[in-house]
Amino acid sequence: MLKDLIYSSSIDEKINHFKDNLIKECVEQRYQIKNKGSFFLRSKYRDNLYNIFINEAKKKLNKFTLKNMDFEIWCYISDNEFNDTGWHNHIEKATINSVMYLVTQNKGIDFKLNHEQLHLKPKQGEMLIFPAFLMHCPHPSKTEKRITLNLELLCNETGKEIFNVQ
Repeated sequence: MLKDLIYSSSIDEKINHFKDNLIKECVEQRYQIKNKGSFFLRSKYRDNLYNIFINEAKKKLNKFTLKNMDFEIWCYISDNEFNDTGWHNHIEKATINSVMYLVTQNKGIDFKLNHEQLHLKPKQGEMLIFPAFLMHCPHPSKTEKRITLNLELLCNETGKEIFNVQ
């Protein structure tokens, strides 16, 4: 089942001591590069965020080993200058995907696999972990601000092995 491929963790306490500075980094870098939606984030908190991601993934998923340590963070900001991503996955660059919700709005995100579809409304301070092959689509919002971070892991094992997909 689709819902069995998506894991949720509260990361609010783990990022609380640097969350405001992280959001500030996101907003400042967005306007420096004049991008209206998704952009590569250069964050001094990269290692902290990936440690949280990897530790949570190890708790919830089958054993995996990393193929490389070239960690990137992509920031996604939606508001009155929204840039719609549409349906997509991260299969080209990753095995395990994570979205960290720094600021949320009441729209949520859809996931689909084969003929099954699932809508979730993550809370602020929540992290979703899911296989990179999973199609997903954040709901657009032009009135409410959303700031999310996308982190990816490229593993030696397949997503099906890690997420126990038959």
